[in-house]
Amino acid sequence: MVERRIFNVYKRIPLVGIAYGAARGVAYGLAGDFDEAKYSLEMDPADLNPLRMPRNIMNGLVDASHSLDKGIWIGKRTLGDQPFGLTFSPGADGYHWCIQIDGVIYELGGSKRQVEIHIISKNENPEQYNSYCKRFSWTMLQGKSSTVSETTLYRYAKSFESSEYHVMMSASGDKVNCQTFASDMFAKGACITTRQARARILAVLPNILF
Repeated sequence: MVERRIFNVYKRIPLVGIAYGAARGVAYGLAGDFDEAKYSLEMDPADLNPLRMPRNIMNGLVDASHSLDKGIWIGKRTLGDQPFGLTFSPGADGYHWCIQIDGVIYELGGSKRQVEIHIISKNENPEQYNSYCKRFSWTMLQGKSSTVSETTLYRYAKSFESSEYHVMMSASGDKVNCQTFASDMFAKGACITTRQARARILAVLPNILF
């Protein structure tokens, strides 16, 4: 959607993005598109820092020139239905993460007692897929398609259901959260190490300073 791509560029401009998002959120809410409305109204106080603007705008321009169902993308949304998130650094923020690889979304959910992996495919469940695409803010990590098969990625994602949930990043290999899961899936899909994947995420996603 062309208008959303334009909004994604303006959204991170201090004050301008807040005004645009408020008007957009009301318009989509009145139209009954609540996923798009919630996305429009999300705010991160860190975006008031003008030093973040160049990277945010660059990401918005890059994302606007690529198709969301091709390549590898990180998705972020605020927790629950609240409109506010807060970024300190990638992997240490008040957001829920998922990852999309070539039109398939992989999301870690569940509870502390049991990790659940949700997999939403554009081809198999287009309605839910479109809802996720609207609700999350997406940043491209890799423009080219993954060379790893969808079956392999499915099995790898599901293997995390035997892990223990931990809200903070843990050095223990059997503890995961939505952010470590997304970075591990990126590593698998891009055929790189976990350390390389996390370094790439740190390089692409803005932190609280810039």
